[in-house]
Amino acid sequence: MGLFFSSSQQWAEHASLVCFDTLLNAPDEIPENDHQSPVATVTPSADDERPILVVADSRGRLKTWHYWRKQPYWKDFFSLCTQRTPSEHLAYLTHNGIKTIDAGTNHVDFRQALEKLSTTLGATVVRVDSGGTLNGVLLRAGLVDELHLLMHPTLVGRTSQKTFFNDLTSENGDAISLRLIESQVETQGILRLSYAISN
Repeated sequence: MGLFFSSSQQWAEHASLVCFDTLLNAPDEIPENDHQSPVATVTPSADDERPILVVADSRGRLKTWHYWRKQPYWKDFFSLCTQRTPSEHLAYLTHNGIKTIDAGTNHVDFRQALEKLSTTLGATVVRVDSGGTLNGVLLRAGLVDELHLLMHPTLVGRTSQKTFFNDLTSENGDAISLRLIESQVETQGILRLSYAISN
């Protein structure tokens, strides 16, 4: 985990984009909000170089924003919502001082969301830290420039449906091609691979 987070610092990201289930599956058990007094929204200082945390959660399932707001890694917090996000969840976000970006009707339109992050917040470097569903959606839509992998010298023999990239074909049905940018051996024989998306 230390290598993962230290490697991620090299991109000077403006935003960390995650899917709600990544935070729901956090290893620590986090209690839901205890409905304390409303939390004021944050206005980061101009010299704060930390990224913002952006969570895709159109159905309003994440109820632990109070916990994530206390973490020191991000300077501001946004939830990606749609026209179908429940009104009670929008009220919950307001109560917890979480800003929203409306992008899409039924599901989050990530092209629209990324455009809004760029034009309204100046976030042009977005690091995705998520699982196979969001990774697959972004790759299929042609919204990914680079892919960075940490390859561990370990063989895993279990059968699992978990994968980092779900349904990996582009919108026109083609396979997604990669071009190697860099490879580097890290500690404990871990290989760091960096690719550009060729499609």
